[in-house]
Amino acid sequence: MRIVVALLLLSFLGWGASTQAQPDVPETLHPRQVFLQRDPDTGVSRLLFLDLLTGDAWPVNVAGERFTVTPNGVMFYAPGDDRVKLVMPDGRISDHPFIQPGPNTRRIDWVLDSDSQQIAWTHTEGVPGTMTTVTQVANLDGSNVDEVLIDGPRDGIRAMPVAFSHDRQSLYMDFQPDSVGDYTTFRQYAGLFSVDLESGETQLLPGEPGCFCGAGLGSGWFLRLALTPDALSFDLDAHELDQGINATVPSLRLADFTQGGDILISADGTRAIYALAQIRGFGTPGQIVQAVLVLVDLQALTQRVLGRDVDFLLHPVAWTEDNSAVILTSPSRPGTWKIDVDGGSLAQIASVTYLGSMGTGS
Repeated sequence: MRIVVALLLLSFLGWGASTQAQPDVPETLHPRQVFLQRDPDTGVSRLLFLDLLTGDAWPVNVAGERFTVTPNGVMFYAPGDDRVKLVMPDGRISDHPFIQPGPNTRRIDWVLDSDSQQIAWTHTEGVPGTMTTVTQVANLDGSNVDEVLIDGPRDGIRAMPVAFSHDRQSLYMDFQPDSVGDYTTFRQYAGLFSVDLESGETQLLPGEPGCFCGAGLGSGWFLRLALTPDALSFDLDAHELDQGINATVPSLRLADFTQGGDILISADGTRAIYALAQIRGFGTPGQIVQAVLVLVDLQALTQRVLGRDVDFLLHPVAWTEDNSAVILTSPSRPGTWKIDVDGGSLAQIASVTYLGSMGTGS
């Protein structure tokens, strides 16, 4: 419930407005939520750190991309400096202490585990025809660094970290076409596999490689969109990795919704949500978008459209309210929304974009 309360607070509080702080909690332990405002003209982004105990909201301007909220601050890549940065709630910006591009790195990617205790990152090196990816894993404080995989050389393909398994014994990765994934409507995956963090052994996930389509991993589930034979819609392949359950949830057969992804699985593993879209005139001034959200019941293995369609893209980012609602953002417009998964009602709850929670505020 705290996510929703904080977002509503943000709509009414001015920067620096505050309520009485709780004196028994050190400031460094205050739970915070982070929001984003982008300036498309300058390329500068404003990060907003909201203190959930005091109500203070402090802005920090940065030039970067791929923002990731961690308990220690917000990680991001600064293209102008070719550095991975870490920005703190007090406005301090520094180089990340142990994740940085090397002299031959053409791409660096990272992913946190669900509890923000471990981080995995990759260095992709070489030219497009012969790219090699080196994958490392460490605790969030930089201890216990371990090189778990060297992949390549490959032609135009890099290995990209996607998620940790819920028991932290494996890292899930994808054979990602270099650069292509950054320009698709939803993140698409080409060939998902696991890396055993103890032995380094790799294994393709069930049904892989699949189509270049959306997927989601979490709470022991691997969910994969799969094009129907007529290539007009998507079935959902559902794999419970621990128990070996494999099933296909039939397509909803929505006409012309040929793009999909952003699968988000609830922490209790009972539900998932994802987005479908149809886009006419892609990339042109007259582009027309129609998008819907799909709710998956992972106990009954059924799915249904949730709420009404909208004329812009929505991206599920967090389950909230005991998995009865989902927080959403949009890649095409500022703001944060919430949808109730029982009634399907959608409401905008903030004018800025929710990034994530620090500390105990998640």
